[in-house]
Amino acid sequence: MKKVLFLMGAFLTISTASIAQTPVGQGNFIIDPYIGVGQSNMLRSEPSTAWNGSPVLDWKLNGGQLAYGGRVEYMLADAFGIGVDFNFVKSGSHYSYAGTDTLGVATTYTWDYTAKKIRAMLRMNYHFVQNDRVDAYGAIGVGYKHASRIWTISDPSDNTDLEIETLIPMSFRIAVGTRIYFTDNIGMMIELGLGGGTPIQFGVSAKF
Repeated sequence: MKKVLFLMGAFLTISTASIAQTPVGQGNFIIDPYIGVGQSNMLRSEPSTAWNGSPVLDWKLNGGQLAYGGRVEYMLADAFGIGVDFNFVKSGSHYSYAGTDTLGVATTYTWDYTAKKIRAMLRMNYHFVQNDRVDAYGAIGVGYKHASRIWTISDPSDNTDLEIETLIPMSFRIAVGTRIYFTDNIGMMIELGLGGGTPIQFGVSAKF
């Protein structure tokens, strides 16, 4: 019973402090430029052989491992804000392999896959914990997504050049995040989410 009372008292103390001192409040603009990690890439691992059994040469990723984005939020109330979220990611891979042309002459072919995704979402954020330096929030976002996937193969024996555009141009994200302010206006942020971008996003936070 004493432990329960202690925990209740601690919660009330934290809640009171959160109300009394908040790093963001009604009327603030918050800007979060960020980098995303943990993107899915079905071709991230180097294959051992090409489609014709030849060893893979000069394998590399297209676009690397990072996504890039930015958010702007306006605080309608001390605990509720609305905003927009833009992000971009490029992924895929490229490699070369040995083959023969139509005359039987040895040559080198290339295989390339590139995927690009651009998202623009409207967001609603609920700020459930705040104190003088920490701002924790939950978020829901919905909006537009454009994705293109392009395969380019120089080998005429595997002539499967193909481009696929977005089938359903919609993006959705649910997330929880935290901002930690080092000064009254500048800090860092980290967000964990599902959909609408990479699962882990982190960067700088600035409020005005």
